[in-house]
Amino acid sequence: MDQDRIARIARAMCRAARMDPDKPPAIQAIREEMRFAQTDADASLLPAWRYFQPEAAAFVARHRLRTRIV
Repeated sequence: MDQDRIARIARAMCRAARMDPDKPPAIQAIREEMRFAQTDADASLLPAWRYFQPEAAAFVARHRLRTRIV
């Protein structure tokens, strides 16, 4: 369940950054700015929303923690 939610949030973050979530990012600087370190050649073939996945996962974790405290 969390994986679906993370993907949905990551896709929304990608659209908010005015990027097509299903296409690979066109600019190397975007990948570096997002601190996504990938060494294999397939990194550029990932859809753009995957670069937002770590931030989306952190958001879900923070929200889950916050709702448990209340």
